[in-house]
Amino acid sequence: MKTTLQFAVLMAATMAMGPFAIDVYLPAFPVISADLGVAESQVALTLSLFIFGLAFGQIVGGPLSDRYGRAPVLLTGLFIYAATALMVAASQNLSWMISWRVIMAFGSGWIMVSVPALVRDNAHGKEAARLFSLIALIMFIAPALAPSLGSLLLWLGDWSLIFWFIAAYCILVGVLLWFKLLRHLPKRDSKHEPVAKLLTNYVQVLLHPIAWKHIVIQALGFSVLMLFVTHASFMYQGWFGLNNAQFSAAFATGVGLMGVMGIINRRLLLTYTPVQLLKIAVGLQLAALVVMNILLAFNSTSLWSFLPMMVIVGGTVGAIAPNNQAAYLEYFSQLSGTASALIGALQFIVSGTITTLSTLLVDGSITRITLAMLLICVPTCLATLSLPRAETAPQSPPA
Repeated sequence: MKTTLQFAVLMAATMAMGPFAIDVYLPAFPVISADLGVAESQVALTLSLFIFGLAFGQIVGGPLSDRYGRAPVLLTGLFIYAATALMVAASQNLSWMISWRVIMAFGSGWIMVSVPALVRDNAHGKEAARLFSLIALIMFIAPALAPSLGSLLLWLGDWSLIFWFIAAYCILVGVLLWFKLLRHLPKRDSKHEPVAKLLTNYVQVLLHPIAWKHIVIQALGFSVLMLFVTHASFMYQGWFGLNNAQFSAAFATGVGLMGVMGIINRRLLLTYTPVQLLKIAVGLQLAALVVMNILLAFNSTSLWSFLPMMVIVGGTVGAIAPNNQAAYLEYFSQLSGTASALIGALQFIVSGTITTLSTLLVDGSITRITLAMLLICVPTCLATLSLPRAETAPQSPPA
């Protein structure tokens, strides 16, 4: 199957369901709180538990997609996602809402883990990295527009309309996936292995001499980004005194650079390997963090010196994530679902844990936030520098 814009759009629309389910209902927190008679902090549990449910769904769905094929697992995940979105919309109390959100996250994990596996099934090496860059570029639209869309839906109706919309979006994407892609996939030979074998496949991935380095890069690299997202409001508004409009513009600048980096990365992949570009991107991120921390240490930073460095830190993720994922999956032609599940789940678990701890440790200090980002970036850089050229690395044995 050729790597086409249509394929990239379908994969991006599918992959965006996880982030979309996180961001689109954020404006409705006060309304949900009032409607269900609970505090907003309790409503936030529907978000934090969703993250961990998403990770668990990927862990279970990845090996199943290797065994039974991409289409059955992806379609099942879409069904769970749409059905539970409707049940969330009908929830009359917080307990039921949390329960259905966790199940929704589980289905979302099955959806999200299928996308990298499908890319790996249809593209390799530079081609896969270029496709991941294009998918990431398109995906930036979802989290950027989701809160605004949620506000619009909230203006048109009550908060349940948001989840009706999510279900309708899932059904539409599912129909397009079936007619444009899934029904044309070749049937995959089922490997009638015991469940224990599906679990030991994870051990096989972890014991690969190179793959674990890519997992570290992905998990810690995503953690740097999530630290920024978690504390962006405090840094820009609390520390530098920006108003809402200025904060939105500053935040959008970083998202915009991620898109630009994705475009540049696609062009550079015509000449350089994913691993070469990964090393450059991580090095650039580390350099920006070093400069930022030096300026803060000498109290010589201003918004206009801080902002470019922070934009680079966030923007480089547009090159780090697709190149790292493409290089990592190149080792697992037979276990791409399991490999995708492992790197995706650990990315959410590690970043979720780090950002949660950061809220307790940074204590309202911008220097502690940037220092934490630097300390996380250093092992990411060391792991990246130790990577061989992906093209000369040995493949993993078949499952």
